[in-house]
Amino acid sequence: MIIRVETSKRTGIDNIQEFELSAFERNWSAEIPKKYPRAVQRTQPSPLYNCHGLTFASRRTRIIESYSLSQIIGDDKWAEIDIREVLAGDIVIYFSADGDANHSGVVVGIADLGVPKVFSKWGSAGEYIHLLNDCPPLYGPQTRFYRCHL
Repeated sequence: MIIRVETSKRTGIDNIQEFELSAFERNWSAEIPKKYPRAVQRTQPSPLYNCHGLTFASRRTRIIESYSLSQIIGDDKWAEIDIREVLAGDIVIYFSADGDANHSGVVVGIADLGVPKVFSKWGSAGEYIHLLNDCPPLYGPQTRFYRCHL
């Protein structure tokens, strides 16, 4: 199912809602506490929304396409900031080596040595609070931080 999601400039954002967890997703979710023991799980798995749906669409849907994030960032006036300027409420986007936006989350605090603490959704798995790089490496080696200036 698709719902209407728009930027502040009324640009429609492609999305999809899913309602069933696959066996793979259930198994992967069960392994997370073993692989990431410092990550704090906030919710149970849900296929309805993904990380971008959490970050940009209030947990209502899955935003899949990287170009959709570019549209949201531009239309909604998110400006890139340096990691040294990051505050709670800013967002982080994880990029692949090819530049695809694979993961996103909301900064909820700053841990020791200035490492951002992030709140994000791991695919169809639950929501987690974790340190910046204490998450699956498939999300990508590069991160960029943004602050909204609406």
